[in-house]
Amino acid sequence: MSLKPRPLGIMVDLVYLLIFGTFVYPTAVPQGQARDGSWRTLPSIAGGLRQEDAVVATSDAVWVLGGTMIDPFRTVDTVEYYSLRDSSWHTAAPFGTPLNHLNAASVGETIYILGGLSEGRQWRAQGISLAYSTSANAWQHRAPMPQGTQRGACAVGVYDTTIYLAGGMTILDLESGDQDVVATVTAYDTVRDSWNTNLPPLPQPRQHVAGVVVGSTFYVLGGRTNGQEKIQNNVYALDLNSPMSGWRELTPMPTARGGLACAAIGEIIYCLGGEGDQQTQSQVFPQVEAYNTVTNQWSRLPDMPVPKHGWGVAAIGGTIYSPGGGIKAGTAPTDGFDSFTP
Repeated sequence: MSLKPRPLGIMVDLVYLLIFGTFVYPTAVPQGQARDGSWRTLPSIAGGLRQEDAVVATSDAVWVLGGTMIDPFRTVDTVEYYSLRDSSWHTAAPFGTPLNHLNAASVGETIYILGGLSEGRQWRAQGISLAYSTSANAWQHRAPMPQGTQRGACAVGVYDTTIYLAGGMTILDLESGDQDVVATVTAYDTVRDSWNTNLPPLPQPRQHVAGVVVGSTFYVLGGRTNGQEKIQNNVYALDLNSPMSGWRELTPMPTARGGLACAAIGEIIYCLGGEGDQQTQSQVFPQVEAYNTVTNQWSRLPDMPVPKHGWGVAAIGGTIYSPGGGIKAGTAPTDGFDSFTP
């Protein structure tokens, strides 16, 4: 049955803070401050604070899926979207299984959730797969992640009708800090409702890592290895027309960071925010860095007005939308929403 989305009111921004120690690796390549691009403040997420969620775009809306709210142990299954048609937030059908660090992507007007981490004090990998019809406002179960590949916090990219997942983590204990990071690479065919596990792993395990497809190449950027402080700046690329040729390593990102977000506009990949900045009290990076996939070069753009980590961004047209995220290291969610136009 089709459900009519309901607008929500804006909530007050409250912050819960849990800080972990982090550090930054040296800058990989020289860079200068670019003058291009502008930021714009948009209406706050109506449902309130959100972090460790997934953000995807359809043709005229930005979607926020799951994640954590004010209590670091509270994981939700809520779905909200910001409509570019009426410039306001709406609710949609929840997906039924609270998840944080979920892997999500859109293919056309259908949204897919492919695993994530569970609620509670020990976040464990869940292999659930779901598809959401934006026209019917309804979720359907799809083929679950194959045994042994369940994980969250992956790099995600879409090529044609296939969704690629790289890296990720299988467990995060909020009390002990124990975690497990993997180099696994898998692909989900949305037409056949089937998985491909016969893909080359990343050169190194990664979690809280960014990913995007430009042309026929899947790019995986930054992230961290087994530990919150072990942030990385590597850029890996996989040709999806000949994936068994393996991963290539490209010019590293100037700023090593985990928990960053990225989006592509044309041939340029924009990497925003992230965790691990030793130069600021929040330990969250304000940097916006752009990677030209043609020239294999990086440039610096205007900083984020409010640095964030542990969230997602999505591009529609020539604008990148950035709802929610963490504003201090660890858990400190915000309902802030802004956009960046390069």
